Amino acid sequence: MKNSLSFNVTIEFEDRISDDKGIVEVAENIARAIKRETNAGGIAPSLSDTYSLHVHVKPQFLTEIVTLNMLD
Repeated sequence: MKNSLSFNVTIEFEDRISDDKGIVEVAENIARAIKRETNAGGIAPSLSDTYSLHVHVKPQFLTEIVTLNMLD
């Protein structure tokens, strides 16, 4: 059975990022960072048999969602 968990993550930058393209690029970078960590050691609980299938990053106030398949 698939299960999804959602987390709110706040990242503070020194300067303002206000254009949608830049915000989506940050979302893509977050998704890639999560995927790298998953490939290195995993993000599921250590005593669990589960593994990550996909990561979805949705920027606040935008409709676009960045999705990465963790098995690629």
